[in-house]
Amino acid sequence: MSQQATLRAWTFFAGGFRIQGAHEYTPPELSIVKTDLRTGAQDAPTPMDDGMEALTCQIKFYGIDADMLSRFGFVTGNRNRFAAYEGYLSNGGALGSIDEIEGFVSKITPDARDNQTPSEKATTVEIAINYYKQTLEGRELFEIDTERFIRRVNGVDQLRGIAGKIRL
Repeated sequence: MSQQATLRAWTFFAGGFRIQGAHEYTPPELSIVKTDLRTGAQDAPTPMDDGMEALTCQIKFYGIDADMLSRFGFVTGNRNRFAAYEGYLSNGGALGSIDEIEGFVSKITPDARDNQTPSEKATTVEIAINYYKQTLEGRELFEIDTERFIRRVNGVDQLRGIAGKIRL
């Protein structure tokens, strides 16, 4: 049975250090590329799973954070790791969710600078993701590894059968 869980607080880390001014986090959108297959003997097409869309997430933080900005671009041999920790309230108790992310900062968008409330100006960074894992209270919900051909949902690797056929 499903239970109601309400987000209460969250933090975001880059390379093991908390991003102090982080005030907005957009987790990656998980989206399947859908192809419609229609043969001559079908009245309507059959939807087919044709892989996933590229994974990205965004984090917005007040001011400037040199450590976060230093993760801009792909650097050979360097794996940038990020993590978002979320705390939920549920039936009088607390639940914890962790998003583990590996990738690099692919886009930096500073807020427009005007003379109204300069202390509230922020920077948004977009992270291009090659690895993503989400757990809730230690239970794996999703694990996506783009380089190793892994797509696990609730602990079940949906690509394992075909991976074996192509010797991965």
